[in-house]
Amino acid sequence: MRRLGEVISCCCIFLLLAVTQGMGCGDKVLALGRAVKLRYVSTHSASILLYLRSGTPAAVALSDANLQSALKKSSQVLKVVTDASGLDEALNRGKYDLIVTDPQDAPGLEQQLQAMSSRSVVIPLLYQSTKAEASALAKHYRVILKTPAKMDSYFSALDEGMEMKAKRDEVSVLAKK
Repeated sequence: MRRLGEVISCCCIFLLLAVTQGMGCGDKVLALGRAVKLRYVSTHSASILLYLRSGTPAAVALSDANLQSALKKSSQVLKVVTDASGLDEALNRGKYDLIVTDPQDAPGLEQQLQAMSSRSVVIPLLYQSTKAEASALAKHYRVILKTPAKMDSYFSALDEGMEMKAKRDEVSVLAKK
């Protein structure tokens, strides 16, 4: 009789421990995740040039606080230029990884960068655009900033731009060898 009591108590302890570990498998982790808000942090620190002519939709988009914060947090150097002469001066004086501009100015800016043999990445800044406009620009530029949006989407777009810049730099180094 005593032997039967030991077997039953061992089985109960085993079941108790098995159920406890089964509940701890994922239920508590999910409950913890609801209270903790994880923030996306930019993995790259870039030098960014903003070419935003006054009166363009992209200039209006700069009033978005999330965009301003994302640009400041993910850049070592952040310069804002509002006219063509300032743009020429900025491009001649410094090297920029990313150049954020209005979609109307992007083709001309790309041509100017090619003439200078610069590997900077041009990123169009769309303000309240349609899906058709965004997809057309994404086909050509691959990386676009759409506003208004969450800060995480700004960080991910800037990171994609920096990855493109890194690939361009790698290709140019391999081409020189």
